[in-house]
Amino acid sequence: MEPKNEKVPGIKESYRLLTFEYAFRQVGFIVLLAIIVAAIAGLFSSGVVSDVEKTNDAKSLTLSYERFGRRQTESRMALTFPVTSEGKYTISLTSESSDAYEPGSVWPKPDSMYSRGNTLFLVYNNLEQNEKFVIQLFLTPSKAGKWTNTLRVNNEPEIAFWQFIYP
Repeated sequence: MEPKNEKVPGIKESYRLLTFEYAFRQVGFIVLLAIIVAAIAGLFSSGVVSDVEKTNDAKSLTLSYERFGRRQTESRMALTFPVTSEGKYTISLTSESSDAYEPGSVWPKPDSMYSRGNTLFLVYNNLEQNEKFVIQLFLTPSKAGKWTNTLRVNNEPEIAFWQFIYP
């Protein structure tokens, strides 16, 4: 038994538009599926694609951060370095723009924190020897775009990294 193309009174059906709707639904499903997979993988925030750990050339500083983030959504950075000798340690975070990020919580709390130009400085005056000193730094991106940053402890080699911030 073959289906009959019955005309419904008052409705004009266009075979061309029906074909377009069918194709659009198929493509739309594939696009929606790709967005869901990308979100699960971490393309828009924390996940396999977004979570990154970088180490400087001297292996004296490690940075764990999210490569992808959203504007006005706080993100966490973890800085790990050995305290080889007791004394003063200065951590500097330089960004392309001074207003690309708004600093938030820092743990442990630095003895002083200030900025000059595009660089944020965290100063710890009396650190005791420790194999792994970890600083948790929370930043809120205030602008969308791709930002290139550098991180350094004292005069050790720096880590260059980038973040893409979605609007």
